[in-house]
Amino acid sequence: MENVTYGYTAAGFSGRMPCAELADSIVQCGRRTLENAISFISKCDKWNARVIYGDTDSYERPDQNNPTFDAKGIETVRRDTCRAVSKTMEQSLRIFFEHQNIDMVKSYLQRQWARIISGRASSEDFVFAKEVRLGTYSARGASALPPAAIVATKAMKADPRAEPQYAKQVPYVVVHGEPGAHLVDMIVDPMDLLAIDSPFRLNDIYYIRKQIIPALQRVFGLVGADLNQWFSEMPRPAREAVGKRHSRDPANSHRKRIDYYDLSKHCIICGDLVQTSKHFCLSCSKNEATVAIALAERASKLEKDIQHLAAICCHCGGGDWLIDNGVKCISLACSVFYERRKVQKELKSLSAVSTEAGFYPRCNVEWF
Repeated sequence: MENVTYGYTAAGFSGRMPCAELADSIVQCGRRTLENAISFISKCDKWNARVIYGDTDSYERPDQNNPTFDAKGIETVRRDTCRAVSKTMEQSLRIFFEHQNIDMVKSYLQRQWARIISGRASSEDFVFAKEVRLGTYSARGASALPPAAIVATKAMKADPRAEPQYAKQVPYVVVHGEPGAHLVDMIVDPMDLLAIDSPFRLNDIYYIRKQIIPALQRVFGLVGADLNQWFSEMPRPAREAVGKRHSRDPANSHRKRIDYYDLSKHCIICGDLVQTSKHFCLSCSKNEATVAIALAERASKLEKDIQHLAAICCHCGGGDWLIDNGVKCISLACSVFYERRKVQKELKSLSAVSTEAGFYPRCNVEWF
């Protein structure tokens, strides 16, 4: 009852009966009761007990052998950031508390950053979702709008029926932009990033430096860690050669973007450095049979993966799937959708390379 009363009286803006004095009195009474209990336990020599947790919320049980992770108010449970921040934060805290070794946390974070830079992390973990309240923002122009409102405004320009409901959460991602681009110029709808022929690429440096590092620095800075230094010390991995590059179709209207030419400089067979315009190194190029077999095996695996994912979608959607039309589901809340698009892009990229080299026929990835 006291907790409910405190909630009513302490909320000065939205409370029904705001009264700060009464709320402070409730807190003081609770604190005094807690202190009396701690004093009573400490003075009892017979018990030889010591209070190690002095708050009103404890999840410890007499039969509990292993500790449980319980978070309140930090990025692991907050919804105003992307999933990559919360997942990285939680795993880092688990490693630190279980092993009490900050070097293990450093190694883990550098591995995660390498996955993000190399393009091996799922796009699902980098989607923001913020509430949009159109009509309540300043009229100083589009640059003054929050990112989610910018995405909603762009969608409404293309289709007025796309106006979001008041206070609805609108998803968005941050992609690479042209040199000197501001954040507002790098905000796009996740569907634009996930499109098969998308010219966009996740802005890995933004997510690491502006989202992940600041959140973890607030925690591990308490033990003297410098995450920016950790990030600057790690070697920069190369992006994956297949599936992370864009088609070089001259008809592509986005080909003038600088990130469009950010292609891998590694052989897609062995990983050795090659010229940007080449797909294979000199050693692999000399053995066409090896290249053809490697491309065929990789394409076969991707085709099996995409058929498996399509079967999952078919089962989930109750059979709403046709070969001619493909899988219709585009739910951003489904991890299978992100994986399906990832495999689609890899298969199309590999198919383009194989066709250009004359080794393997083009695949119709849009079927899936």
